[in-house]
Amino acid sequence: MLNQPSLEEIHIKEITQQQLEAYGLVSNDYNPIHFDLKAAQDAGFPKQIAHGMFTMGVSTNLVSPWISTHLVKSYETSFIQPLLVGDSLRIKGTATITDQTTSIVFTGENQHGETIIKGQISLEVHAR
Repeated sequence: MLNQPSLEEIHIKEITQQQLEAYGLVSNDYNPIHFDLKAAQDAGFPKQIAHGMFTMGVSTNLVSPWISTHLVKSYETSFIQPLLVGDSLRIKGTATITDQTTSIVFTGENQHGETIIKGQISLEVHAR
């Protein structure tokens, strides 16, 4: 049987410098384009940009309903454009569910409706 529900939307009202600094600490990624306005501007960005893996990490919340019963088999992500300090992030997804697998297709947009990230997560029922 095939089931295709929409998933609960993930929404971060504002990406803050503090979030990026905390992520930089745990990821050991201290690239100045994430922390320093001048470095970001020198690299061609209007403001500091969020780590791509930070943005991807937010999208992993979509798998929460299945985490106790499924294993992640694949996770494909495309970063379409940078997420800037001060932007919002809204991630929407749809799941296709069968007896043994779940496939999630998602997109993330900023406050202007511009696509920041898109991807697909494949899960498989965990054999206990």
